[in-house]
Amino acid sequence: MGGSPGAPAVARAASDMGLFIDPVETAAGVITVSYRVERPFTPRLTETLLQGMPATVTYEVGLWKRKAFWFDKLITALKSEHKVVFDPWRKAFRIRSGGASARTWGAASLDSLLASLFVVRHVPVALVTALEPDATYYVTVRVLIRPVTEEDLGEIEDWLSGEVKEPEGAARGLPRYLFGITANLTGLGDRTAVEKSDPFTPARLLSAAPGVGGL
Repeated sequence: MGGSPGAPAVARAASDMGLFIDPVETAAGVITVSYRVERPFTPRLTETLLQGMPATVTYEVGLWKRKAFWFDKLITALKSEHKVVFDPWRKAFRIRSGGASARTWGAASLDSLLASLFVVRHVPVALVTALEPDATYYVTVRVLIRPVTEEDLGEIEDWLSGEVKEPEGAARGLPRYLFGITANLTGLGDRTAVEKSDPFTPARLLSAAPGVGGL
């Protein structure tokens, strides 16, 4: 991709999912990136999500150093995972984010889910001082949306049984019949997109930041 190795001027997009990467920025001496996915779900996937079929949303963010005569070097790699399921009793989405120290939170509607999970702001990727001032870098973002597999059901059932209750207070997990119904529908394959930012140099990026005179 073209572009000056200074601060990028425009967001970049890839694939039918509408993955956009905003210009790379600095904040308090940290390189940050923001991104969004404008069309994460197909109509069929939206339909099955609202029927109660869980899905997993994974983001992978990488900071790369460009090298002239060899493969680019990966400097930083970040990964975040979010399990999403619609709770028909509450008419809301439940999201479990993270691994061992996972947190559970909610989204009251599909629009709320899209706004909170697919618009990601100011992810810190590296300290400016940890990078070479005049070297050229770029950031990559990969998003993967994967409908639940049969192997995932036990984990998700345990999660729902422990955290989501029916109105009467009885614990319950994910109905296994739902997997049998929806797994055979078309249009439920993995959806993925990868995009990278325009190249930048830390020195130029920092000098362009408000109130900063140089590295």
